[in-house]
Amino acid sequence: MDIDMDKYHAELYRRQRRVKQGREARRDAGVYDALPSVPALFRHKDVLITGASGFLGRVLVEKLLRCCPDLGTVYMLLRPKKGVAPADRVNAIVDVPLFEQVRREHPAALGKLVPVAGDCSELGLGLSAEDRGLLQRRVAFVFHGAASVRFDDPLQKAVLLNTRGSRELVELCRGMERLEALVHVSTAYTNSNQWPIEERLYPTELDWRDAIHIASNPSIAGVLDKLGHKFLGFHPNTYTFSKALSEQVMGEAAASLPVIIVRPAIVVGAVNEPLAGWLDNVNSPAAMWMAVNKGVLRACELYHPDSLQDYVPVDLVTKATILAAWARATEQDLDTGDGAVPVVNVAITDVHPVTGKMMLDIFRGSGRQDAPYSNAIRYPCLFTYRIPFVIQIYNFFYHLLFGATVDLVLRLANQKPMLMKVYRRIELTTRALSPFTRRHFKFDTHKFWKLQLVMHPDDEVRFDYGIDKFHPVVDGANQVEGILRYALGEEFDREKGLRHINRLFWLEAAFYGLLVAVLLYYFQPFSHLW
Repeated sequence: MDIDMDKYHAELYRRQRRVKQGREARRDAGVYDALPSVPALFRHKDVLITGASGFLGRVLVEKLLRCCPDLGTVYMLLRPKKGVAPADRVNAIVDVPLFEQVRREHPAALGKLVPVAGDCSELGLGLSAEDRGLLQRRVAFVFHGAASVRFDDPLQKAVLLNTRGSRELVELCRGMERLEALVHVSTAYTNSNQWPIEERLYPTELDWRDAIHIASNPSIAGVLDKLGHKFLGFHPNTYTFSKALSEQVMGEAAASLPVIIVRPAIVVGAVNEPLAGWLDNVNSPAAMWMAVNKGVLRACELYHPDSLQDYVPVDLVTKATILAAWARATEQDLDTGDGAVPVVNVAITDVHPVTGKMMLDIFRGSGRQDAPYSNAIRYPCLFTYRIPFVIQIYNFFYHLLFGATVDLVLRLANQKPMLMKVYRRIELTTRALSPFTRRHFKFDTHKFWKLQLVMHPDDEVRFDYGIDKFHPVVDGANQVEGILRYALGEEFDREKGLRHINRLFWLEAAFYGLLVAVLLYYFQPFSHLW
């Protein structure tokens, strides 16, 4: 889709000017004289993070340690693993390139990370009485990011972890003597039936208490999974359904707790900090991007030129999440009204859209040339079409026929077949992502930008969104490279990769040339028919 990017950039610059003017007016009015910056607010205060071992949680931990050098203890709620010491779990989380800058600039900061054995799917979060008392005495900020992000989870599991886990966290927070902010990380797609999706709570058809009661009752929980689609309503999966219920839990808790909800759109790898292209998993869109560059995926309906996706870099989400905690703790006016819980939609399509055409340009150009994979099995390219019948033809020739042939060869070589299993996973991922990529969502982002306006001037360098510096094609190529480097842990060698995919191109061209020659030879006797 050819869109007028100048129009979107003009809107971006307009909002940035408004933010700058708002800060200047607040500065002239002396608003910041008694207002702490983010590092000052977090100085010597303890933090609890759930989901710290996940993609977003890990980046959040790194950002806090790097930008708040005087931060107190960071408690990380981690599920116990048999035979693995808690300290070893922390080391596994931080022993990655993501934390290299922290090691260089603040080597003692990693010593502030303290694991707490717990499980958000358990009653009482699985905490011991001693740990529960410790957290309630010391913690001032809570970031609740623990959740099952699998779209195909059974409804019972999703409700117990995502919804009941939020309730149990709220109960923990009620006893916190020093609590200044509870940030609940949700998703921008909890209300996908709305247009636009505003920064407020929407009512749910099912009460969260009833959902937890059903999921917690062993005698009827099985029925919940079998009839899950009846409960979901407009929700495309159990993830958005259970997260919508979780928002209701937080909304009611906001009457007595300093709650704020952050709703990111589709979170992708980092654009700038601390590493361009940082991405430590291959879930959702990253799995598709990896499959394209490896030559596995060649036909996909998700990236039709007319499609429009709301990809938000993880470093931007982290900035907004920390600013949300700061704004809630310092009681900034986010224009919520009526004492309702503040909700922040972290989405940027209205100022920085990413079209399917841009994605195709990355796959067919910059991604292939700037980040070629030296272990690709076919020359990387991608075909797409809106008509399902055409996509099915592509799938048959480029996926099913190819996968069955490769698996047959593997069987004959006494090796485990694998490619058809990969294509089944790709099909499941396509189905999971299609509700979010086949249509355009419009998000209200007033509070998202208000966080920039009310931000302390001393935090501009650390927490400015910097969207005007984003470049979809360059950033996309960095994502593709980051998947190889960080998610797969493989060595990246551009020259070696280019030589490899060029060989694959000529081998494939020779194969199809030979195939055409054979077909022409065998069909020559019938040439008089046409």
